[in-house]
Amino acid sequence: MKQASAPRPILISALLVASCSPVVLAQLEAMSNGNLRGIRIDGELMAFTAGIQVIPAEGSKGRPTGVGRSGGSRYSRQGMDLVVTGDLSSPSGGPGRRGRRGTATFRTTYRQTAADAIRVDIQMDAIAETPMGGVNFVVALPGAEYAGSSAYLVEPVNTQIALATTRPSAPNLYLRASAKGVRVGCPRRQFEIAFDAPREVIIQDDRTRGNGDIELAFPLSRGSLAADQHIRSDFSIKATGEVDRSPVALAMDALRPGCAYDGIGGNFRIQSWADAAHIQYNLDHLRVAWGRVAMPLDRWQPEEDADPVAAAAAGQLDGAVRQAMEMAGALAKRQIPTIASIWSAPRWALGDDDGKGGQKRLNPEKWDRVCAAIGGYLEYLGQHYGAEPVLFSFNESDMGIDVLQSPQEHAEAIKRLGVYFASRRLATRMILGDTGNPTATHFIEPAMADPEAVKYVGAISFHSWWGGTVEQYTRFSEAACRLKVPLIVGEGGIDPFAYRVRDVFVESWYALEEISQYVEICRVAQPRSILHWQLTADYSVLTGGLDGRSLEPTQRFWQLKQLGMTSVGAASVPVTCDRPGVVSCAFVDRGSYVVHLVNKGAARKARISGLPRGVRTVRVYVTDGQRGMQESGSVPAVDGKAELMLDRMSLTSVVAKPDGGEGVSPTGAGGSGLGR
Repeated sequence: MKQASAPRPILISALLVASCSPVVLAQLEAMSNGNLRGIRIDGELMAFTAGIQVIPAEGSKGRPTGVGRSGGSRYSRQGMDLVVTGDLSSPSGGPGRRGRRGTATFRTTYRQTAADAIRVDIQMDAIAETPMGGVNFVVALPGAEYAGSSAYLVEPVNTQIALATTRPSAPNLYLRASAKGVRVGCPRRQFEIAFDAPREVIIQDDRTRGNGDIELAFPLSRGSLAADQHIRSDFSIKATGEVDRSPVALAMDALRPGCAYDGIGGNFRIQSWADAAHIQYNLDHLRVAWGRVAMPLDRWQPEEDADPVAAAAAGQLDGAVRQAMEMAGALAKRQIPTIASIWSAPRWALGDDDGKGGQKRLNPEKWDRVCAAIGGYLEYLGQHYGAEPVLFSFNESDMGIDVLQSPQEHAEAIKRLGVYFASRRLATRMILGDTGNPTATHFIEPAMADPEAVKYVGAISFHSWWGGTVEQYTRFSEAACRLKVPLIVGEGGIDPFAYRVRDVFVESWYALEEISQYVEICRVAQPRSILHWQLTADYSVLTGGLDGRSLEPTQRFWQLKQLGMTSVGAASVPVTCDRPGVVSCAFVDRGSYVVHLVNKGAARKARISGLPRGVRTVRVYVTDGQRGMQESGSVPAVDGKAELMLDRMSLTSVVAKPDGGEGVSPTGAGGSGLGR
């Protein structure tokens, strides 16, 4: 692999700070699906969701498709403008079937006109008749932030109404009227839309999700679009409110060390020629505690009667298999414990689909051959590449990506493969779960209740896509404690569809949400490691690598590096915080402490208590939209307490050690045992 340039210690990247400065400075924010997510004022997000919604034609079976609501549109930063494009004739809002351009498209330009205001320009073009019920622009205001609000319609009606913001038992239609604008306000938040001429405005509960949010909608067009029809609409949006700068108090309980934390890991599923440079850079400049690689079983043994070992000996090893094995070997040389996961199984091993979109289950009659194929792969990997995975799983089998299992089938798979691995003296153990998200706690229950399955379980895993609740994280953590095995987040990430719009990866808000999730998981679930998806070119934490541009670290890279500022086996320490806008976790390692704080809003003071009384000063490191793990100095500690400023929208890490202590080693290396 080609050697990449060393990371720059302060500025995140030339691309991010120079050519993409609007990403850092702009207050308007959009999600990867093109939906607006709010206007940020001095670090505080004035949250709302906004985008185009297509109404299905009368008599059709379709539901309203939010072209910005369901994910399928595209956005980009063009100077200080944010431009969203999409296909009105595609159910997803993205490209039509087989990537073809649809019969009707749209282009929305959002231009910031003030710190709290934007001008919206929407153009819709139909090249052929496009059946539909119409197109609306829809805004959802979060009920939790607009509690006790009222709406005021601006001329000609000048009407004010009170709005309920609790989860409705039945959807409420508050108002349908013509007006030149609408304002919704409460003591903390105010939102306004203004038109140049009166339009019909609908105010109701959010009927799509039924969560108590307030929905504002108005039509951009009615009925089907005619061939060669062109529609243009413009209006303004303003969002203001209180900026929370309240100080935050954190309390660490240094006397209750918890589960071992090895550091940040990564997925290394090879999918592109561009992966090699990204992998090399990350392995050279990050302390990767755990790795996960693919086992392309469908390419290893595509035919049931084939002998893959003999084929490999004859020089016929499939290219994808070779790449996956070389990746596992590279991790093994660095003594990084590795998980091997199957995405695709060979056709001969699969039974009928489940009737829900072609998802495939393993054919029970083929289990002996499946075990032999997997076992042969692991043996060949160890003999020829010096790699012996610590753990094995079927990727997201609760969702069928790409092998579907019921909870009972999952338990059976653990037993069958566990027995087979033991018979071939393979040290690889089974992962329980490896679920697509943290909500699937039910999936692990049958295996947990089966002593014959439990004895082959080496770890429990979930993937963090879309995030979970404290209760869900806790249930996985308690399950791992009960079995005395580590909990691993096999895939870390917040949006599985973000790859569609890679610009989002250099948005500061996206980076902040990602690290907030990781820090929250570390605090609540105390995993052994979070394996970021991915440390390849896919969902990359780097920019560049194309057209001769060198690879450069982004904010997301530095956040991962900063969260790994411990040595292998550091213990999680309980920490509490009295403000919801700050997320925290803490670790102790050989008498030294690291506290990570994600400030999701405006700058504020923080007071940390519970430090050892022998600590006299603490060192402070900061990563944000312009700094990468930059040491910003030190602050004094008195009687186990330290006070510091948290910069807006930042990850701040505080490193404390008693005088004469060994300190934390951010570049420590070493293996990892499997004890909880």
